[in-house]
Amino acid sequence: MTPDWQLDATLLEAWRAGDADAGSRVFERHAEAVARFFENKLRDGSEDLIQVTFLRMVEGRERIREGIVFRAFILGIARNVFREHLRKLVKGREVDPEVDTMSSLVPGPSTMVGRSREQRLLLEGLRQLPMGYQTALELYYWEELDARQIADIMDVSHSAMRSRLVKARELLRDAMAKIAESHELLASTLDGLERWASELRHRVNNE
Repeated sequence: MTPDWQLDATLLEAWRAGDADAGSRVFERHAEAVARFFENKLRDGSEDLIQVTFLRMVEGRERIREGIVFRAFILGIARNVFREHLRKLVKGREVDPEVDTMSSLVPGPSTMVGRSREQRLLLEGLRQLPMGYQTALELYYWEELDARQIADIMDVSHSAMRSRLVKARELLRDAMAKIAESHELLASTLDGLERWASELRHRVNNE
């Protein structure tokens, strides 16, 4: 079976050579990841941002470095598109990803709907985190990227991202502890965190 990175590289080479079908396959392979990136952050407008992300990918495909994980490349574009959208959303106010949370910038429940109480707690807990930490955890749990790949997306050092992921989990635990209906619900969510995250990932894929 061809590794994902090798298939992406082959498709990208064919696309650059003028194969439109290869470009369509690139889109199909990564559209779900881009949709997930925006899903738990914005209440509306995500479809437009997905289109902008892929338009920029098309415009910049010649600049993709050899050896880069393509999903990391396109999610890096999505992050930049998201940051631009936030600046418009808050009407030019400076947004600090180390402080500002999506629950304060875009009040209201997540557009992702968890089927279980644990999933709902996880989603709301993520929205309570400073958005830089929220994004790092979502990339880790939903996109199954490692610290090095997430660091490339978020423009920090690899060692800094490893430390950031540790802190992000601590912040998530604290955030969920504040809003959980019971100690039992909190314990159930924390004990099965990776399972709840995986189920939410597959829900977005199938909706």
